[in-house]
Amino acid sequence: MTNAQLSSIIQENQPILQGLAHKFTKDWEEVQELVQETFASSLKFEQNYDNNPRLVAWLYVIMKNVYINGYRKRLKQIRYERDRAVGFKSEGCAEPHVQNTADHSFLKKEVKNLLAKYPDCYYALFTSYTQGYKYKELAEMYALPEGTVKTRIHHMRKYLQDKLSGYRTSI
Repeated sequence: MTNAQLSSIIQENQPILQGLAHKFTKDWEEVQELVQETFASSLKFEQNYDNNPRLVAWLYVIMKNVYINGYRKRLKQIRYERDRAVGFKSEGCAEPHVQNTADHSFLKKEVKNLLAKYPDCYYALFTSYTQGYKYKELAEMYALPEGTVKTRIHHMRKYLQDKLSGYRTSI
């Protein structure tokens, strides 16, 4: 069978192949790409086709192999990118990004201004909490019951959430 004859037979079976490709993926563009790659591979390996009346089954096997190879390639690419990012992080490098420092510094000033409206003991307690101290440690540091520490921090957090709610969508 010549290349042109095989190509015309394959073109006749295109709707069947598109239906089979939907078993692998639901994305229409991927289906079209899969069918095209199947056509290309079948023409490349036409010498393996021996005029068997089961052309669609032969094309299905080719399509399945093309899909599996593409899937493995995508997984390998994802794994490579993830490992590369982990390698950069282990070396102390951060992923490339741009940070809007103007908004961030403005927000910091706004938080400090809001915290300054509370008494100094609240301000010191809250800043210690944001630095990572636990409730129990704060209670010992400020000679307060743990429940009082929790309540004051809760009130400060609620106050800040209410006053800074406008920033929630922009950051």
